[in-house]
Amino acid sequence: MIGAHNALITKIKTIHSNDLSSNDYLELVKKRSITEIASYLKKHPGYIDTLGKIPEGSLNRSRLESLIRRQKFNQMMRIIKFLTMKDQSFYLVSLLHQEHEVLLAMIRSFISSENYDVVKELPVYFNKYSKIDFEAISKTTNLQTLVENLVNTKYYDMLKPYEKIKNEDLKYYEFESLFEADYYNYAFEHINKHFKGKQKQALENVFKSRIEIENITKIYRLKKFYKVSNLEIKTMLIIPNRLSEQKLDELLKIEDPNLILTKIIQMGDKTFVGDKDQIYLEYFTDHMRYKIANKLMYYSNHPSEVFLGYMILQDLEVKNLTHLIEGIRYQIPEEEIRTMMVF
Repeated sequence: MIGAHNALITKIKTIHSNDLSSNDYLELVKKRSITEIASYLKKHPGYIDTLGKIPEGSLNRSRLESLIRRQKFNQMMRIIKFLTMKDQSFYLVSLLHQEHEVLLAMIRSFISSENYDVVKELPVYFNKYSKIDFEAISKTTNLQTLVENLVNTKYYDMLKPYEKIKNEDLKYYEFESLFEADYYNYAFEHINKHFKGKQKQALENVFKSRIEIENITKIYRLKKFYKVSNLEIKTMLIIPNRLSEQKLDELLKIEDPNLILTKIIQMGDKTFVGDKDQIYLEYFTDHMRYKIANKLMYYSNHPSEVFLGYMILQDLEVKNLTHLIEGIRYQIPEEEIRTMMVF
């Protein structure tokens, strides 16, 4: 078993060695067009398989972002295919996350009345690992038809209670919370099933740390941007929550969301990035995730922990490149784009 563990850790770290480095990001933020970004990535070991043969001129923003996500998914599958251990189902939490992202994107398209070509955006082979009929859901235009086409999946029961809601009345944050709960329930269920002792505790602590910061930032966002009541906020917080009921109530009682932001800053490294609270909040959350991921990648000696670190770093790389591409699209200054990226 030790040999299998070491082999998997080696496999993960070998694949991670081809991810973008700090030097790569410092070069990329200097680029001023989508073509320049595509040209750089095409020559990079981490993207040459997906982008190498595609003409740079044919890569618009949407297609480039799609291919970046596809490459990261394919890398993740290289690890999962390598697994032969009994706890393989735990590692499939990354696929669950991908399914959630697709369904949330569909719901966003209903709210914004924009078409979302789910099939075109899918990573290669994803449909082989999912029960979702992506071809069918790509033709849906509202929640009711989406639910109808999820009938043979667990998402049918999850979304059925919401199917009568009209597009204009959909609240995105409700579905975000719904899928977050599903993600963490899956993670804790499979940790409990496959791990014991110190290893079980270590994995639970990783997820509980993420939940703690996500709940605090959720309180801030829902108060600041959606004006949601305290009672409703409480129903959307992720469980288990390490924050005591008393501390939670103290945060909820704060009427001014900016004071919550101050508390969040005090929890972090007190480096305020820019003058926009939303930019700082996102940076703070990502920075905390980045610290957790690096600790797992470089100091853990169990593949499950190293895998979690790798999974977080993959998400952050996609997010960094998305911020970069969007920043260039809207001609945002290099310095401001840099504040949105964590590396």
